[in-house]
Amino acid sequence: MSGSDRRSYLTATVLDQTLLNNCADNFSTRIEMVVEIEKPGGGFIYASDRNKYVGNTFYEALLVFPTIARTVGEWLSPTLQFSTITLELSNADGRFNTYLPGGATYNSFIGRQIQVKIGIAQQASTYFTIFKGKITEVGGFSRGTYSVTFIARDDYELLNVAFPKTALTTGVYPDLADNIAGQILPVIYGDWTVNLDPDPAVIPIYILNGGSANVIGGSRNNLQVRIAEHDLSYFDPNNVYFQKSDVFFLVDQLDIVNINVNNNYFEIKQNSKNWTEGNNKYFFEKDDKFLVRVKGKDLGAYDDNIVWQARDILITQGLALSGDFDANWATFRDKASPPQSAISTIKSRIWENEPKPVMEFALSLLEQVRLEAFVDENLKLKINSLHFENWNASPSFTVKNWDVVEKSLKPKTDERNNFNRAQATFDFNPNRNEQARSSSIYNNAASFTQIGRFISKRIEFPNLYILSDVQYQLIEILRISSSLFEIVECSLTWRALLLDVGDFVFLNIEIGSVIYENVPAMIRSKGYDPAGIQIPVTLWCMQLLPFPGYTPGYSGTVGGYNQSITQE
Repeated sequence: MSGSDRRSYLTATVLDQTLLNNCADNFSTRIEMVVEIEKPGGGFIYASDRNKYVGNTFYEALLVFPTIARTVGEWLSPTLQFSTITLELSNADGRFNTYLPGGATYNSFIGRQIQVKIGIAQQASTYFTIFKGKITEVGGFSRGTYSVTFIARDDYELLNVAFPKTALTTGVYPDLADNIAGQILPVIYGDWTVNLDPDPAVIPIYILNGGSANVIGGSRNNLQVRIAEHDLSYFDPNNVYFQKSDVFFLVDQLDIVNINVNNNYFEIKQNSKNWTEGNNKYFFEKDDKFLVRVKGKDLGAYDDNIVWQARDILITQGLALSGDFDANWATFRDKASPPQSAISTIKSRIWENEPKPVMEFALSLLEQVRLEAFVDENLKLKINSLHFENWNASPSFTVKNWDVVEKSLKPKTDERNNFNRAQATFDFNPNRNEQARSSSIYNNAASFTQIGRFISKRIEFPNLYILSDVQYQLIEILRISSSLFEIVECSLTWRALLLDVGDFVFLNIEIGSVIYENVPAMIRSKGYDPAGIQIPVTLWCMQLLPFPGYTPGYSGTVGGYNQSITQE
């Protein structure tokens, strides 16, 4: 038994790791959860799994809490799992009947706020929010014979809207040709004036009046052209091209007129003596294709920065606010070393005209430079790094046998992401609707020797267009994926309550045949299980994955920070 005074929780006003450590061998019933549900017309329902005061607020025993989880998602799969909770409250006395069919405010709970908090017993200052969201529009409020049920999704569900969303319609542009009506105006970021080989330009434009008789016949009016949904930082009138089959004709600058100040609209003269299609003057036909060179949305000094592009998309295309982001977004935006992780010098560009979930798209951008986004313990969007040099070789939290809930330990090899040979495709070309280039094939020869075969994978980097940037990312990914690292699933005791996704812990456990001796592990997911306040986690175990400051004391290491990767 510990010699520390385990009664400190009786007077604690701050819930910190020191308190949790001091109370490690009792106190199991003093960490509790409460919920606040916004009522129609104002005020809140205050509920818990027991009757109690927290500060001056009385929480009534109305429900049993579900497990709540947060995750960074699957590696190399740009998805973020939004937390969903289902709360069933007792209605045996009919207190919620006013919100049921026939009640005065039926269905008005839809869209109302729910917060779940956790802390020490009745001490309000120790409670912090672990879930914040809104009751869903579909099936978010229902009843049973003796209860009502609320279903809520966390606030970042609001980011999962589709973008881009500006469609070309005849209501706005009555002279659209049939083949243009309904198309989505693209979102454009980055520099589309360089690295365009083999074509002289790759950004397509949209003719707004191609269905007008005055354009396809008669007076041959100017073509009215739109490039993007939003303002552009630059448009190059010297490099507008007409494409016919595989032949490109340069449109004379004198015939590019009426460029707007937003750089996303201009007009093209036809029937002009200044440029010709072959030996003939140019006259518009409905399926004609023009390409331009532009620079995308103005992000100041960060026009080409993939982290800032992702952030801007979440804000302008989703519903995120600047205050929703952890400060480490700026840290990674400005990261300048080592070369393979120097995001400040890696160039990215975006052209997107097919609706996609905003969050999914932003995650796919970060993934290309080995970063991940997740919702942290402060309910902010935070970046987790898969850069070796950012990993913590000396975590302060050590998981020992007594921290692991009995029979919950389940180690397994990550079979999905164990590959030792890979090639990258990169540089999406809007003109051709495909990625324009491929890298060389790289492999981990030591891994091949160990397992006797190559496991190959093709990895996409559609928004990177500099070969060296792509090669750096591909090599670093192979150093992780070919290490045969393990995933450890288990439930920890409430001593792990304050750990977060992305944090590192030491595994120092011996349970049956599973032995880890001071092995660093990264938390990939974390939950809050109210049954005894257990903390279910998923860990990346680095037992066979060396990184700066950590050298495994085991044979068979074939991956990691300094592993040699061979170009075929």
